[in-house]
Amino acid sequence: MDTNFRDDLLQSYSDAELIQHIVSSPPCPSSFAVSLLSSKYIAKTTCIKEAEDTVKAMEVAQQLGIRGPCVQRMVIDETTAHCVMNRIEGTTLDAIWTKLSWFTTIKLALQLRHFVQILRSVTSPTAGSLATGRCWSFYLDDRFGVPAHSTPTDLAEFFRFWVAKQGQKLNGTEYIPPTTGKFVLTHHDLAPRNLLLSPEGELWLLDWELTGFYPIYFEYAAMYNFHMHANWKALDRLRWNLFTWIAVRSYKREARVLAHMRSKFTRFAVGRRFELLEIGGPVRVPAS
Repeated sequence: MDTNFRDDLLQSYSDAELIQHIVSSPPCPSSFAVSLLSSKYIAKTTCIKEAEDTVKAMEVAQQLGIRGPCVQRMVIDETTAHCVMNRIEGTTLDAIWTKLSWFTTIKLALQLRHFVQILRSVTSPTAGSLATGRCWSFYLDDRFGVPAHSTPTDLAEFFRFWVAKQGQKLNGTEYIPPTTGKFVLTHHDLAPRNLLLSPEGELWLLDWELTGFYPIYFEYAAMYNFHMHANWKALDRLRWNLFTWIAVRSYKREARVLAHMRSKFTRFAVGRRFELLEIGGPVRVPAS
């Protein structure tokens, strides 16, 4: 930690002074994007275009009563933004998952289910992040993406193209995940590394960068968007399946289609170019 940084002067430091403290602080062992300012504060560095949505998501989470980090100050340094947040004591689930009992697994799953139910009670007729409306989802991230504040039709067209591209079929017909109805507020990255267990036994939700309004099954699919550790045994994987089912319900069919779609556009990101030109849609190159 930066031994010269003083917690009581956080709001008094000039932007330049605070940035200097941040860049001179050691990185968090689990993330080089996080600097350890003190025993009370950390600073997370992200690109400017994502910072507004991230801060807004954490503000909304606080208002909803969901346990998560709270941004105390944000400073801009050329193309990056530094968000200073309160440091939460505890251990992420990826570090302790193999040591958890079945009872603790169910207890934590119920805590997470409560938070997810609160999030899902907030809905929107369009998809996207809370501040800018951009769709940061890695399930909508081919070269052209989808528009900000995407409509159900926008997502349906995206799904239709990539489902047809991959030839995914169910009972002899192509299955396209539904996009009808309202989109629900979704954390979208509830992997074990982003679930922190405090010494008091409370679950905290970290990393709100991908939060936005999406179809209800995106949360389930995203909970499997990580590589299960090599030391996870069969029972550890089974407990994660149970944990996920309790917390967000099961959407295996939709998750399987999303995963296959992503595998296709990861390898062929410009696949929709000619279709977008044909229908007069936006053929854009995302800003770097």
